[in-house]
Amino acid sequence: MKLQGIDHIALNVSDLDRAEKFYTEVLGFEVTRRFSSGLRHLMLATGNAAIALFETPDLDTRAALQKLSDTGYLHLAFKADRRQFDAIIQELADKNVVIDSGPVRRGDGESIYFNDPDFNHLEIHCMDRT
Repeated sequence: MKLQGIDHIALNVSDLDRAEKFYTEVLGFEVTRRFSSGLRHLMLATGNAAIALFETPDLDTRAALQKLSDTGYLHLAFKADRRQFDAIIQELADKNVVIDSGPVRRGDGESIYFNDPDFNHLEIHCMDRT
């Protein structure tokens, strides 16, 4: 078997409208498709990343996400250009996003860690200049 790559990552959110606002207005994703049959959800894209957000209002994932992240490193990481990294950190602060950790050294670069409004753990990583 030879797969071509990852098509998308799916995340549960309790409020799709709030999550859409966060991923579009804060992180700069673009809505590429909306679905209304079955579970209400949408597809978002930026660069080479696509995310599906599924609205599950009664699902409380905070405790599970916290445990999985603390003991299993569950998170979704985005790549950023080194030249934009400081501006990204400032933009997150300007948009009242709390950075839980970072910038910290990770391999050949730096990362910051924060949560979306539904406590999905996110990372923005940039490689060192070459």
